[in-house]
Amino acid sequence: MKSILKNTLLAAAVLMAAVSCTKYSATVKGNIAGLDRDAVVFEKLQFNKLSVVDTIKTDADGNFSYKVSLLNDNPGFYYLYRNDVKLAGMVLHNGDVVTVKADTLGNYSVEGSAESEHLKYVDDAFAKAAAAMAAALDENADDLNIKLSRIYINHKRDMLKHIMSNPRSITAATTLFQKFNDELPLFNESTDVLVFRSIYDSLATVYPNSEFVLALKDEITRRENLAALDSRLEDLTLQSFPDIKMNDINGKTHSLLELDGNVIILSFWSIGQTEHKLFNQELTTLYEKYHDKGLEVYQVSLDVDKPLWASTVRSQKLPWISVNDGKGVNSP
Repeated sequence: MKSILKNTLLAAAVLMAAVSCTKYSATVKGNIAGLDRDAVVFEKLQFNKLSVVDTIKTDADGNFSYKVSLLNDNPGFYYLYRNDVKLAGMVLHNGDVVTVKADTLGNYSVEGSAESEHLKYVDDAFAKAAAAMAAALDENADDLNIKLSRIYINHKRDMLKHIMSNPRSITAATTLFQKFNDELPLFNESTDVLVFRSIYDSLATVYPNSEFVLALKDEITRRENLAALDSRLEDLTLQSFPDIKMNDINGKTHSLLELDGNVIILSFWSIGQTEHKLFNQELTTLYEKYHDKGLEVYQVSLDVDKPLWASTVRSQKLPWISVNDGKGVNSP
């Protein structure tokens, strides 16, 4: 009795494991013209790299059928390759039955999956734009930059229209990461983060745990952090130094901000420093050499004895702005 019960439980466990392994699946079938009992490689996109899933063999007429085990209910990107030539691409979701008709040159059609049709549209458009750029570079005409800009702008406009028309298509996520090369991403303007946010908000309601949707979230965070940093740096540029307003030896008020736009040396000194005279001599040489090129010196005295300070400025014939409020180190 114990033996029967043990065998029954073991069989149930095996059955449950088998069911769990095939809980999510899709089927890919079709024909690849020109193949006769040949093998094609079935690969999956792991966000930014392809990994081999399996090798599929066709029959004598190029027909094939393959059941794909899916890890979860999120859609995935899959491709058929032969000799490093991409024969077809598809997006597979649980329960999909996709039919592919292709040749060995990479021309194909796909049926049974709206997402796969979106992927084909996006991939074909990108391939066309990339080929146009390559052709323009080969021509190397005088208006090369104009041609490249036109191709780039037209393709971006086309892709933007497509993804905004299909915001819940998982292909919208990967389209936002398109790039012609590492230096030329398609959606790289600072305002493009709004597009990323819009698509993420749409896809997160459908596929919250998809690696492609989570990648959008990470990219949004990265771009928003960069924008915040740029904003802080801009504020620092606009307010790069505090204003100082003090009087010179003649009682005239000079503002530090009045010198904005020039190269400014802000100097703090005291006549009580034994080396001040030598320092001012060196500074005078520098000032006379570069003043005509925009160099200004705004020198603040920390002395409380204003008459003695004024006498020193006159005796040293300091040519720049020298100011003092008589408060010394207690000056605000």
